[in-house]
Amino acid sequence: MCGAGPARAPPSVDVPGRGAHDHLRLWGKPVDRMVAAAATDYRASPPPRRGAQRADDYDSWCEKHDVCGRLIDHNHTIAEVKGNVVYGNQNGFIGSFDLVNRQAFDGEFPRWRSLIDWDYGPQVQPDRFPLNCRINISHGPDDYCGKNEPVFASIDRGFTRSWNPSSSRYMYNEARLRDGRKHHDDMTGMFWAHGHDAEFKIRGAIHTGRWSKCNTGHCKYYQVPWKA
Repeated sequence: MCGAGPARAPPSVDVPGRGAHDHLRLWGKPVDRMVAAAATDYRASPPPRRGAQRADDYDSWCEKHDVCGRLIDHNHTIAEVKGNVVYGNQNGFIGSFDLVNRQAFDGEFPRWRSLIDWDYGPQVQPDRFPLNCRINISHGPDDYCGKNEPVFASIDRGFTRSWNPSSSRYMYNEARLRDGRKHHDDMTGMFWAHGHDAEFKIRGAIHTGRWSKCNTGHCKYYQVPWKA
């Protein structure tokens, strides 16, 4: 989060419904305008286990780190990233939810399936969650290769998950990639929490990884998880 005063080590906060030693970390500094926890600490993780009873493992994967990324297939065409969003205000911790993004190439088209998954706190009312395709630029700001806008419903204890476009379909990038340049994706978000006036904004962005070789007709990842 942002705010005045020197940085201090964040306190450990027990979240109801989690194990006794499963904590979330948050900054307890006063702020002028609330910003959700930064997505900066990437951890590599193995793909989900086959034969699991659940359709996915998002409620158990990457619960102890800020952000995790993993490659899903051996062809380097599918990758996932999960960010644990923790937010609060000058009075302390308010709530948390997961932001998950899966990208699966269809030839030269990037395409995404995104999820917000409620963990704790009041109802989360999504605003904008920009999901952009970027072109890596070495000596300047990255260019755009597509601007996309997932739409989510509100989530809370009674309706914990919202998918875009669904749990089985994908949203295609607005443009086909035909070049051999290096690319990546950026996803961030803004939302409201029921009972709080300020809008929250995720600080930083999450990324599934970096890819290239789209000029061959089949884009492929060359770096998962993301490294700055």
